[in-house]
Amino acid sequence: MLKFELKRLFQGAATKISLLVFIISGLLAIYLGANSYKSLRIDQVKSSIVFEKEREYIKSKESIPEMGSLAYYAYAPTAWQLSPWAALFNGQSQNNLVAMKINALALQGQIHNKEAINPAKHRAGGFDLGFVLAYMLPVLIGVLSVNLLSEERQSGRWRMLSAFANHTAKKLIFRAILWRYILIVLMISVLFLVSAVLLSLPLDGLFFTLYGLSCAYALLWFLIATVIMSFNQSSLFNSLAFISTWLLFAVLVPGFIHLTLNNQFDNTAPLQAATSQRLILNDGWDQDKQAALAEFTQQYPEYADKTEYETSFHWKWYYAMHQLSDLSVQDQWQAYLVQQQQSQRWLTQLSFLSPTLFFQNQLNQQAGTDNQAYWHYLTQVSAYHQQIREFIYPYLFNDTPVTHADVDAFPEFTYTDELNEQGAPSGWLILLFIIALGLVSQIRFKQHQFV
Repeated sequence: MLKFELKRLFQGAATKISLLVFIISGLLAIYLGANSYKSLRIDQVKSSIVFEKEREYIKSKESIPEMGSLAYYAYAPTAWQLSPWAALFNGQSQNNLVAMKINALALQGQIHNKEAINPAKHRAGGFDLGFVLAYMLPVLIGVLSVNLLSEERQSGRWRMLSAFANHTAKKLIFRAILWRYILIVLMISVLFLVSAVLLSLPLDGLFFTLYGLSCAYALLWFLIATVIMSFNQSSLFNSLAFISTWLLFAVLVPGFIHLTLNNQFDNTAPLQAATSQRLILNDGWDQDKQAALAEFTQQYPEYADKTEYETSFHWKWYYAMHQLSDLSVQDQWQAYLVQQQQSQRWLTQLSFLSPTLFFQNQLNQQAGTDNQAYWHYLTQVSAYHQQIREFIYPYLFNDTPVTHADVDAFPEFTYTDELNEQGAPSGWLILLFIIALGLVSQIRFKQHQFV
């Protein structure tokens, strides 16, 4: 029976091509993701090495520059410490800075310091293993299974089998679906094992969570194909019905959700905040500098009696003005963060309307590359920026010279990993879909003779 099923499975050219395209696409996604992740990690390590060499170079000098000059040129590296799973499920890591270099100047001008991408060279979407599993896997399942019953009817074998025992014929269909599901699970297993070897992924709870989600997602689409088969229509009807279902869940519903959220929430706020901060900073050169310092000391009263200086320029005013320009758009920035949190909550809730969108969100969340993980990184960058500022203020306002020990004491960025704190995925939705579709297909096959 196994030999017979395998012969049936691989007899069509479309099936062979689809299987080959899927496995090649999966392996290519893993390879490209691994190279991209390796390059990202190399850049992060290089930034740290360069910073340490600059520190050593400054320490090698007999006379160390004043803190204002050091802080202006000292771009301290930060790193979004992505796990190797980010190579497979990119999420926000492909669209945002993951290794920002921060100094004591205004933060708003730094967290958006990213080159504009030429629209003519911009990719339409990210190609990773998540894309292969979420979008290409359902198409392969449709090719393998949706026309099983109609092909048996068209060949005349179904009528012959039903003449002996209709329930036996139905069992053969379910058995054929089961063998195809086992084949898909084996292919998913190969992709995950190759990923584990290439990226040194530990075979831990996260590995089996993502693997189990992928297998459950595949089972969901097999059940969708089974329900479509139960209508006992032609191969053309089945293929169109499956493609329409795929387009609905994979393209139309996610596209409508993202379009609605983009219209509902303003995504230009960061650019507006960065522009406003820059304009306020530039205008500060033509305004009363002592008044700016007095406003700054309202936040740091310990420096209230140390704002006077004799020259036309002093670093204490310069960094105070940068902080004031940040504070001027703080409410706008915080409102944007709250808005993004609301947008993410809506996206999580509305993703229940699309198994594909839900599955992809779960992959990114478990891999630590979703919006929440990115905002967690930005929060730590903001806290680190404050740490740098408050480190240099005593040197500026007290006119304290910098020693070699002070150079070593310059604060360093420490990333706190949030991935291990994430809870289990909300797999109950996929499980609910599986149970519902399984019951529907079982009832329909029991009630119809399919002759």
